[in-house]
Amino acid sequence: MASSSGKRIKTLGPKRKDKELDRSYSNKFLSRKHECQFNVVQDRRLLMERKARLIPDFAQQFGEQLENRNWGKLATYPAPANIAVIKEFYTNARRLRDHPTEDYLSYVRGHAIRYGPDSINRFLDTEWAGVPGGHFQRNRNGVVVNIRRADLTPLAKYWMEFSNANIMSCSHVSDITVSRSLLLYCVLREMSINIGQVKGNEIQVCANTMNNKTPLGHPSLITHLCELVGVNISAPPFERPRKAIYEAYYRQYCGGDETMDEFHNVVAWPEDQAQGSRAGAAGASAMDDEDAFEDVADDEEEEDSDDSMG
Repeated sequence: MASSSGKRIKTLGPKRKDKELDRSYSNKFLSRKHECQFNVVQDRRLLMERKARLIPDFAQQFGEQLENRNWGKLATYPAPANIAVIKEFYTNARRLRDHPTEDYLSYVRGHAIRYGPDSINRFLDTEWAGVPGGHFQRNRNGVVVNIRRADLTPLAKYWMEFSNANIMSCSHVSDITVSRSLLLYCVLREMSINIGQVKGNEIQVCANTMNNKTPLGHPSLITHLCELVGVNISAPPFERPRKAIYEAYYRQYCGGDETMDEFHNVVAWPEDQAQGSRAGAAGASAMDDEDAFEDVADDEEEEDSDDSMG
């Protein structure tokens, strides 16, 4: 029988994907420092994504916007994540000295894993028609916009929950940072968004954070990306996606009677608002409006801990 080991001979050619593998410290880690880093990553929990079920009677606009943006897979891709693979991925994605050698690059069991905008958009079948490196919109003066929880319509709340689960991974649903506010604004105003760029940046920041208690985000997406390049992801333990955003969830946490026109009136660009001070105060008051959602996050964390497999 012919040996398949020739596929791993380092002298076969100067393919870009082989460069990182040639310099690897072992089959699992890029360097001795990464091997030591693994002990830290081991203690970080996974923050799983959620599936989102379309609810025509309660969030018809949400489904229409997903379809118009060709984001359907973003609501359905979450699947069980391989816990060991995710922790090895995040260990090797951390920038330690000269490794990894490129942005948006990690390494899992002999395979280079690319998680840049193009790789993620290709997997999610999402399209980006903007300029390279494009990100969120600002107003003409370069001032960002903030959104208060109290000003969110039911549709906006639904999008925020979906974003916290599958776009800008967040363990506390009360967090409405500037970037999350901008993402929500761009979605509701039908502006172009590079999903691959957003998620790739999120993963990169998560890998390089100095906070060792930060959960590991986007594990289902990363498991898919690893599988696509040949990593064996079949060995347990696995962790399931968190409970789906479905009708009962929408009724309980996203209900209300506000219209989209009312929402647009309170989140207009700062120079368009009648009271210019409102935009400046929005960021300071955002956390004050969301105490009720902290309890939701704590309850879900307890429920999700029962969903682990293995």
